[in-house]
Amino acid sequence: MRDIQLAKTKGYGWRAVEWLMGVFGGVAALLGFFIMFGPEDDYVGLGGDFAWQVGDISSVWMFGLLFGGFGLLAGALFMVIEGRSRISKTSTARGDLLWHTGVFILVNAFVWAQDFALGTGLDYAYLMTIPWGIGLAIHAFLFSRGRSETRMVSEVESAELEKRELQHH
Repeated sequence: MRDIQLAKTKGYGWRAVEWLMGVFGGVAALLGFFIMFGPEDDYVGLGGDFAWQVGDISSVWMFGLLFGGFGLLAGALFMVIEGRSRISKTSTARGDLLWHTGVFILVNAFVWAQDFALGTGLDYAYLMTIPWGIGLAIHAFLFSRGRSETRMVSEVESAELEKRELQHH
C-alpha cells in the first residue's frame, strides 16, 4: 500500500483555457474601450461587410464588451494564480505537436477570415500560412522520426524508475 497523495496537475487544457480567456477578454475589453472613447465616425470590425461605425453601436454592446472582457481577464488571472499551486506536467513531444497544430489552425483561420472579410480578395494570409505550414510540417516530421527511434521501457525498468522516484521524495 502506498501513502502517496496525487497532486493536481496543470496540463495543456489548463494552459489553453488560460490563453483563450486572456486573449478573448483582452480583445473584448479593448473593443469596449474603443467604442466608448473612439471617434463616432471610425469603424470597428474585421473590415468590409463586417465593420460597423462606432456611432451606430449601442451602449449595451459597449458595456457588454467591457464587463465581459474584464470578467474573462479576471478569470484568466485567477487561473494563472491557481495554476502556480499545481504541479506542472512535463511536456511531451506529442502534446507539443498538438499544441502547435491547434494554434496554427486557430490563428490562420482568423487571418484568412479577416483577409476575405476585407472584400479585396486574397491579399496577405498566405504570406503567413505558407512559412508557418512548412515549420509545422518539419515539426510533424521530427515527431514521427523521434517516435520510431524510441524504445519501449520494460516493466522492470519502469518499476525501478518508480522506486527511485519514490525514494527521492
